[in-house]
Amino acid sequence: MAASVVQAGQPTTVEVFANMATLVPVPSAPAYQQQVYRLDAMTLIEEQLSQGLPAVEAEALAVLQRMESEIRRKYQAQIINASNGMTLAIHYRLDRLPAVVIDRKAVIYGVPDVERAVAIYQQSAGGRP
Repeated sequence: MAASVVQAGQPTTVEVFANMATLVPVPSAPAYQQQVYRLDAMTLIEEQLSQGLPAVEAEALAVLQRMESEIRRKYQAQIINASNGMTLAIHYRLDRLPAVVIDRKAVIYGVPDVERAVAIYQQSAGGRP
């Protein structure tokens, strides 16, 4: 059984809020829980779904209804992630992207690199024991 030791100033949760155009380097095996939210994912999904649809609205709706189960299977996780991300971004009152929220209390703006954001947090007053 592996034990995990949380060092003083070591975060337990890291949430990254970014758009699809932002590269977000994340550690492969961090000592904390991490989640990346792509807040513009819904727009990308809408664009992908509308490609190749008939121009007539009724025909497009019929095509989407026929493909509903495939659409759900393909996009459900992305839709849930985007909507959860939007809800949390509002809750945290984030005003720009990218934003890294650490332990649900500290926000680092403009740094999409998770390890760098965590290092900034640990050097700040919030990260000291």
